[in-house]
Amino acid sequence: MHDKLLSVIITRKWQLAESYHAVELQTKSRSELPSFDHGACVTLVLDSVINKERIYPLCCFTSWPRAYVIAVRQDDGASDTETAGISLSQGDKAFIATPQSPTVILGGRTRSILFSGGVGAASIAGIANRLASAGQIFELHNFARSPARAVFREELDALKGEGGVYHHFGSDVDRLEQKISHAMSPAHANTEIYCSGPPAFMDLVERQARDWVYPANIHKIVLGDRKNSSSRLFQDVR
Repeated sequence: MHDKLLSVIITRKWQLAESYHAVELQTKSRSELPSFDHGACVTLVLDSVINKERIYPLCCFTSWPRAYVIAVRQDDGASDTETAGISLSQGDKAFIATPQSPTVILGGRTRSILFSGGVGAASIAGIANRLASAGQIFELHNFARSPARAVFREELDALKGEGGVYHHFGSDVDRLEQKISHAMSPAHANTEIYCSGPPAFMDLVERQARDWVYPANIHKIVLGDRKNSSSRLFQDVR
């Protein structure tokens, strides 16, 4: 299997926010890595865990030609199902697949509403950047348990000049559902919906979106265990 993957080593790791870290990947020779679009994700397999694959968002605002930077959640050495299951430490060897980029619907006066939670903010920020570059109308809603856990908050706030950017804090399910419903309420049937974050969060966004837009307009950027994501990084809900 590894002859189809690229061998890399973890060269750095630093904290992004409470419970969240950035992990830098480079080849041993520091050779140039394949390019990728904003919002892309990469599948990673650790050398010591051959049969486990995880999907991580690529941070386009901190990566460069000879290094990828992925975002991970790790609480005191443990991880959750969002981008979890593998402990990543400096010096670890790993294998990565070619990055995959989500399809972003551009053209005309298409309006988009974006929802992010946890490290899903990296993917959603990338999609928002692509929409902004194309002059598209968008609104972005980022959810976190607290301001201290709001990963990529500065990068998201930098997009306020291009579209509406809103942060929501708190973990109460009923309140979360109300906020998502309120954000979705101005949607028309042809509005594009993008979401990335923990599975339960994306399922909630999907259920709300089905009341407003065509199913094909709901785009989920799946992170974490690839086996539990129907082997697809990007899912359009039909």
